[in-house]
Amino acid sequence: MDKTTKTFPARFSFVLHVLLTAGFFFLMCDAEAQQNSGSTYRSEYIFPVQEKHVHSSSVVELPNGDLLACWFEGSGERKANDVKVMGARQKKGQTQWGEPFVMADTPGNPDCNPVLFLDAKKRLHLTWVVVVANRWEASLLKTRLSTDYLNDGPPKWDWQDVILLKPGEEFAEALETGFREMDPPGLAWAEYAPQYERMIVEAAKNPVKREVGWMGRIQPLVLENGRILMPLYSDGYNVSLVAISDDHGDTWKPSLPIVGRGNIQPALLQKKDGTIVAWMRDNGDAPQRVIFSSSKDNGYTWSVSKKTAIPNPGASVEVIALDDGNWLMVNNDLEDGRNRLAVSLSDDEGTTWKWKRYVEYVPKDKGGFSYPTAIQTSDGRVHITYSFHTPGRKSIKHVSFLPSWVKEADTGDTNAEKLGFPKGKKVLLLHMDDLGMCREANDAGKYYIENDYILSGAVMMPCENAEEFVEWAKTQPKADVGVHLTLTSEWKSWRWPPLTDPEKVPGLLDSQGKMWRSVPEVVMNATPQEVEMEIRAQIEKMLAWGYQPTHIDTHMGTLYGSPEFLKVFLKVAEEYKIPANAIDLSNPKVAAFYSAEGYPVTDEVIEILGNYNLPHLDNFGSVPKGDTYEKVKSNFFALVNALDPGITEIIFHPSVETENMKTITGSWQQRAWEAEMFADPEVKKFFKDNDIILTTWREVMERFEKK
Repeated sequence: MDKTTKTFPARFSFVLHVLLTAGFFFLMCDAEAQQNSGSTYRSEYIFPVQEKHVHSSSVVELPNGDLLACWFEGSGERKANDVKVMGARQKKGQTQWGEPFVMADTPGNPDCNPVLFLDAKKRLHLTWVVVVANRWEASLLKTRLSTDYLNDGPPKWDWQDVILLKPGEEFAEALETGFREMDPPGLAWAEYAPQYERMIVEAAKNPVKREVGWMGRIQPLVLENGRILMPLYSDGYNVSLVAISDDHGDTWKPSLPIVGRGNIQPALLQKKDGTIVAWMRDNGDAPQRVIFSSSKDNGYTWSVSKKTAIPNPGASVEVIALDDGNWLMVNNDLEDGRNRLAVSLSDDEGTTWKWKRYVEYVPKDKGGFSYPTAIQTSDGRVHITYSFHTPGRKSIKHVSFLPSWVKEADTGDTNAEKLGFPKGKKVLLLHMDDLGMCREANDAGKYYIENDYILSGAVMMPCENAEEFVEWAKTQPKADVGVHLTLTSEWKSWRWPPLTDPEKVPGLLDSQGKMWRSVPEVVMNATPQEVEMEIRAQIEKMLAWGYQPTHIDTHMGTLYGSPEFLKVFLKVAEEYKIPANAIDLSNPKVAAFYSAEGYPVTDEVIEILGNYNLPHLDNFGSVPKGDTYEKVKSNFFALVNALDPGITEIIFHPSVETENMKTITGSWQQRAWEAEMFADPEVKKFFKDNDIILTTWREVMERFEKK
């Protein structure tokens, strides 16, 4: 959009200093076993972390209650000829896994993507691919069968073969027809899609090409009539199909293709009306989303695939049906990166996913957790195995829990209760804004932190006094300091430019080469890309100074100035795993209040905040103004008394009184009173008498991690 065509809300006063603060406090336990959230959740590595590449696990419950897991392991993937399929057992009732053993090894070729399952006769099947010529599209799908698999060590294999599917000419015809029926590609693909589709259709006419390269990843779906539907995909065609067996896996025939642009690694489920549905990884055009298709004839023909609203970073997704009729999804709920692995529940066969909880979540580039396999065992527990990759440390991790564990994260009437604070309590997060702006703000902040009056505050990184405060904060372990993301420079003479090279962010600069004075000017002139570049620079600056920010927030509420800015704000928060100040506007009372105050509370804004995956605030406010110190105090007491239970952040701007401060801002007197008020015995007594709980962003994130 041309900058001159931008519009701005007429009643804009969305000056939420909406700060979301969080820390890089994440659990990455080196212990062999970990227990969380009571006794329902357990996790452990299947084998100690190592440097070898391990990936693409599968797990099955055996008739005696033992678990058998497998994965591939070696110095790489398709290009590493030492890759083999490994396995391990966990005996029923135990929490440790036995020593790993070899499940399949083709000398001189990589063995990848193993899948375990039992047929209706309780025979154990292992399928995997042998990568020929180190090319995925030349892979051969192999299978092994065992009836003697309950003893220690690897199963004793009764039979082994190659599964050769023979898609006929109808395969190419279905691709050509399906591509015509598909929705238009995204803009990035619009120019290339016709050429790409013609190339795929032409390759599908070659019988050699269409018979090789089919690979498994997710366990098959076994129907009530005994039919086995084994989901397969091709990196050559970049589509999926289903191998169908009506004789318990002795022979297989191919379905018609599930047509799409990069829809691979399907996970299959059957709805109550008999429809088979497939949820797939997105290896195609933007936006990156989980892809969906369905079959009305038990898996032979499939609807043209469509993108859902669920983010997918090009990573495998797992979906299973639970005994109670709910569906469970395990996926990386991101468009980019595998640093977060979520478990979600649906009570309406995938129409909505109402409950979500994380089994892994670290900042981007600090780890990857992917390729999950999930089962529900006879005791009702859900078991998930997945690739656990952090720098220099790799293993296959196993977690288990009762399905109710997923819902526990949402237990409570308020966001405070969901974090484990007592029911019905008011929880205040008192926060110092504008640290680093000047020496006077720094001195006030230090006083509050040193004396344990207030521990939370955020630093304006473009300001000259920012580094001095950050260096001091590094000596104060109790300090709860974040980045006050700054995109405005509002004062008459006390001003600052952005940290980013001005040539890269011209929309952030006024005629004096400083940041704009007002939020509307930023919204009218800056692009979301420029905003993202600058806020990343400010976070990286604090990290480069050696301090890990516990949260981020927005100076003058600028990042709430448009939905596009808000999206950038929350995206960056999730990527760094540093919480931002996100208010839960799903509460009609809170939304109505801010709307009446002139805030642009739209359905889009509510949805953006609702999709945010770090802690939410129940409410937000600032210390009220007053003509006298006593009036400021009285107004503050009235504000707190009027709050409903929940977690509320209240911001203020403390600065010590100096002649210099009086030249910076006309609000110096209010700031000086605020530098005094939270050390006032009467204020401390007010908190105690009213049973007010005080918290910090650091504690909020610790509670979030624990939950």
